[in-house]
Amino acid sequence: MFQAVTQCHPTRRRRVLKSLKAALVGFAVVSGALTVTATPASASASGCTYSGYPVDRCVYVNGASTHVNYVVGTIRYRTGLYLEIEVWGDGFYYRGHGSPGTPSDTTQVQLNLNRDLANGSWVCTAARWVDGAQTSAACVQIRR
Repeated sequence: MFQAVTQCHPTRRRRVLKSLKAALVGFAVVSGALTVTATPASASASGCTYSGYPVDRCVYVNGASTHVNYVVGTIRYRTGLYLEIEVWGDGFYYRGHGSPGTPSDTTQVQLNLNRDLANGSWVCTAARWVDGAQTSAACVQIRR
């Protein structure tokens, strides 16, 4: 049988209240930590440059605030053109042919970053011609 705290000896009551307070503080700290680590990043942003011919560029950034989970760069162009996709941002760079399995008029790549980027930095996607010339980029700015 439990004894009510108010019916305890004063010294014992202080110890019980102190233990209860410590348990509540501990619970608050643990539940707060679980809340922070269990909350998924849900914000995202995208930007596209539609020029029609010869190539459209899009960039999609998934994350929250300055934390970026992943970036998807996409270029669309007329079938038969030979282009490489270029995706870059704060501390990362990709240039290549993208993911296999995309349609013949599309090149796409997903870069899994799972890290913070600098506040105010840019994430961009562009296309490169065979001669190395770059199209103008589609960009998204990273903001808190």
